Formats: sequence, structure tokens, C-alpha cells
Amino acid sequence: MEIKYFLYFLIGGVIVSVVTYFASQAKSLMAAFIANLPVITLITFLTIYFESGQKAVVLYAEGLIIMLFPWLAYISAVIFLTHRLGFIPSLVIGISLYLLIAYLIISMKKF
Repeated sequence: MEIKYFLYFLIGGVIVSVVTYFASQAKSLMAAFIANLPVITLITFLTIYFESGQKAVVLYAEGLIIMLFPWLAYISAVIFLTHRLGFIPSLVIGISLYLLIAYLIISMKKF
């Protein structure tokens, strides 16, 4: 196993830990800010660039934009359904929405 993959794993774990810490301290805006920092995307862009070049980075970035729509459906379901149905059901519905919309987008993209 290459050391770089271990480093990627560690960086991701540190970010999740920091976000969890701030969220558990009732600092949700700071947690959201850290979670949305483009650190993971930056690292991903760099690794894709060094492995496959510029064209692969652009294709990946385009995919991120397209997959923003299923992600927004997921987040919206959690926000709007948690108070009505509870946290776990809203997560299940949100992830189901994400998977359904992503599947539809990927299916349409093939044509």
C-alpha cells in the first residue's frame, strides 16, 4: 500500500474529527464552514492531476457540479424532515433521494 493513500485517509479523518468536535460544541456554523472548506476537493484535484492530468481534473470538476443537485436534495430532506419524522428516517429518505437522483443523472448522461 502506498503511503499517499494512508495520508489521504488521515487528512480526511482529521477533518471529520474537527467538524464533529465543533458541531458537538454547538458551533454548527463553524463545523459547516470547516466541512465545506475545499481541502478535500483540493487534495483530490491534486492527486487526480498527478495521476491522470488536467483533462481528468476538469471532468471530475464537471461531475462535482452535476452531482451537486442530488446532494442538495439529500441536505434538504435532512433539514425539512428531521423535525417531522426524526433524524434517522430523514437520513434514510435523504440518502435514498440522493441515490435516486444520482442514478437518474448517470442514466441520462449515458445517452
